[in-house]
Amino acid sequence: MTTIYPYPFTVPSPKPIPPQVFLDELRRFNDRDTWAVSMIAEHQVLTTAQLTTLGFRPDQQVAERRLRILARRGWLDRFGTFTRTGDVEIVWCLGPLGADIDAGFTDRPPSPARTYRRRERLRTSPDLDLLMETNQFFVDLAAHARTTAHTDLREWWSPRTCLAVTAPDRQRAWHGAYVHRGERHGFWLEPDPGDTSVAALAGRVHHYPAIAERTGLATLLFRTTDPQREQDLHRQLARLNLRQLTVATTHPDAGHPADTVWLPAGGSERIALHQLPTTEQVVHPNDDAFILDAQNLAPHPIHDPERPTDEAIVNGDYSYTR
Repeated sequence: MTTIYPYPFTVPSPKPIPPQVFLDELRRFNDRDTWAVSMIAEHQVLTTAQLTTLGFRPDQQVAERRLRILARRGWLDRFGTFTRTGDVEIVWCLGPLGADIDAGFTDRPPSPARTYRRRERLRTSPDLDLLMETNQFFVDLAAHARTTAHTDLREWWSPRTCLAVTAPDRQRAWHGAYVHRGERHGFWLEPDPGDTSVAALAGRVHHYPAIAERTGLATLLFRTTDPQREQDLHRQLARLNLRQLTVATTHPDAGHPADTVWLPAGGSERIALHQLPTTEQVVHPNDDAFILDAQNLAPHPIHDPERPTDEAIVNGDYSYTR
């Protein structure tokens, strides 16, 4: 995926945004805006289609208009990417005001210049493709949850949120919790960058026994780039002591991540996500933090104002089906 930029890059002011300007703009916010900015703060980049799928607006055209308004006001910014089919897709990231919220109202919020430099680093990052593909993995699970009774994508944590519960291990990992008919199936996700050796990819399992001991979550999922790398990964995993870990793999060609696409290590038949072990909730140390402090509290990945308590979903009393 090659990145482009829709207009010439200029360095904005190195001075922080005056607090009064920030507060005046904050008063024009609504709950959907807060959720969208928090989601982008958590996951760095999301497309209009992804935000629409997650419930930001009822259709993509309406979502696009609102996102452009938020960009004009400074909450968001955007850049273009070339997709694999050659089309141009707009990707949304944080703008200067959004970065203020992301900083948690600290005494030294990032300046607009620093925010735009961060955007340029993100735009040119070699990890951008992997980030966007991993985000799409979770968006696909959320789309399934919105149309399937008694199902929820309860949690979707980025590596920065995971770091608070995986520390002192600094392994970059994603965390998800999928609820199906009253049972929670939590997991760590290791996406395959495709440019590392399969042996090194398999070796990442060595980080997780200690993480599992601290968090109680011992399910590790790998999503390889293609079927051949998945086969090679299983050969490598067979040589390792997985200890108490449950490890399963899939690849994009296998199908939707909620379907029967997961091949357990040492197994011969694929299973569905809800057939993985049931797990307890992973408690974040800052779960009681202020809701706009996105570094400490990842937002629920589906926006639904009618969503009841978590317990109602876990008990199977609610779905997003209308």
